[in-house]
Amino acid sequence: MRKVKMTFSNLYSLSEKVGQLSMDLHKCSLELDSILDSIEETHSWVGNDQSSYYQLMKEKYMTALKQVNDTLDDYSTFLEKSSQANDNLENDLASKNIMIY
Repeated sequence: MRKVKMTFSNLYSLSEKVGQLSMDLHKCSLELDSILDSIEETHSWVGNDQSSYYQLMKEKYMTALKQVNDTLDDYSTFLEKSSQANDNLENDLASKNIMIY
């Protein structure tokens, strides 16, 4: 079995990567939302299918993308705070004078 060694500096790096992925997803979501709005506004596609497609994309797909994006943001924040908490703890313990008898 292969062991995974994770350090808190790796967690901070992972936090940055997840945060960047979240920003990329958010940017793509905004672009998709803009495209959907332009389809709706220009009436370039007219009919029942257009309305159904637009509603499905806006109500379900965009909502799901927002939830994924929020989860990535939360996870990135969690990893960053975990790394900071560990750094603070290590700094605090390093500054203590521990005597062993």
